[in-house]
Amino acid sequence: MGDTYFPVSVKESNGRNNYMIQVGTKWSVAHVKQAVLEQSGLQPNQFKLVFAGMELKDHMTLEDIGVQSTSTLHCVRGNFGGASVQMERSAPPSRPLHQVSLGTIEKPPEGQKTHFYVFCKKPCGAMAPGKLRVRCARCKDTSFILANGPSGWEDVLTPQRMRGRCNNGNCGGNTAEFYFKCANHQTLDDDSSVPLYMIRANDVQVDCITCLASREVVVVFGCDTGHSMCVACFVDYIEDALNNRRFTEHLQFGYTIQCPAGCGGSEVKEIHHFRIMGPKNYERYQRFGAEECLRQMGGIFCPRAGCGNGLLPEPGQRRVECNECRHVFCARCQNPYHTGACNTAPAAQQAPQAENPNRFTPNPHNIQRAQWNEANERYVREHSKRCPQCNVPIEKNEGCNHMTCTFCKFEFCWLCLIQWNGECQSSHWFH
Repeated sequence: MGDTYFPVSVKESNGRNNYMIQVGTKWSVAHVKQAVLEQSGLQPNQFKLVFAGMELKDHMTLEDIGVQSTSTLHCVRGNFGGASVQMERSAPPSRPLHQVSLGTIEKPPEGQKTHFYVFCKKPCGAMAPGKLRVRCARCKDTSFILANGPSGWEDVLTPQRMRGRCNNGNCGGNTAEFYFKCANHQTLDDDSSVPLYMIRANDVQVDCITCLASREVVVVFGCDTGHSMCVACFVDYIEDALNNRRFTEHLQFGYTIQCPAGCGGSEVKEIHHFRIMGPKNYERYQRFGAEECLRQMGGIFCPRAGCGNGLLPEPGQRRVECNECRHVFCARCQNPYHTGACNTAPAAQQAPQAENPNRFTPNPHNIQRAQWNEANERYVREHSKRCPQCNVPIEKNEGCNHMTCTFCKFEFCWLCLIQWNGECQSSHWFH
């Protein structure tokens, strides 16, 4: 297939000059730099290009890096000397995945390379593969370069945690801010999607706590052992819990649910995970959550059949008129409004509760087999890998997939076993 051409924006870090250049997907960074030279009048040792928190090396290609027509490359000016240029040009060439022997490591299925998932509100309206991006926390400029890559979700989700250098003029910012973009379609620089950090590629082949199958993508709960469910079972689980009112109101996380094994501290903290039930069920989730919050505030629900509207009467108020169906009832006994003493005991002041048995309570055997954290540690122990350049065996002890061989200093991707590149950084920097 021939080269595909498209325009990209090149923005100087001082903000004074911006260039629009026509590039090809097969172009190397060195080729792009030459096009920048022609427009800017700079010398080769007077600037560097930055994309997605990474300094671009001459041997990289735009296809490897994941640059699209709406992408912005940042031109960082400075006197970098000739040595750095020579070092970039002497770097070993990037090799495509099909040319690398993976040994005992299976090649990822086609289209399943990404390890990050997001909920894309528009245009997808669904769960989608995501790409990780980084910018300066102070000025939001994407010319930011990280000092070190993230080792896990805590590094990415915790504000002010990761450091680096902002190259936007006189900003001086040194704190990184991570954000995610949908990988299913082209996006603008300031577009972002909500990360579904519980949803992960199942590299470690852990079983689902419900069906015991080992699926390609799983949902990992935040308990100590990381109990896991396949996405299909997770959707069934939360739909069943919603239908039977098993969600609970959490002071910090709102209307949520725990791991099916009942582990403490395993609540779903990001409610966008519930959006994968679909818009109708998510609307019910929001309504039920509002009802539960109202109940805890001392509210009541209209007792008229087919209504159930939530109401918050004034303290001591007895006569209540529903603002939806106009039914008038007694706040004490839930019967039609009357004067004098109530003839029946007060109805329970709570939202309707279903009494179906919980079919998602796993047995001890399932709980033991579905432990993500244990499976992940075992996988790393059993799959030490060799440096793609010098063949020295390497063990991985952290979550970052950006590896540097201690013997030959070759930088490579732990998952792909090829030279570290922008595509690896944006789609599976850590797991």
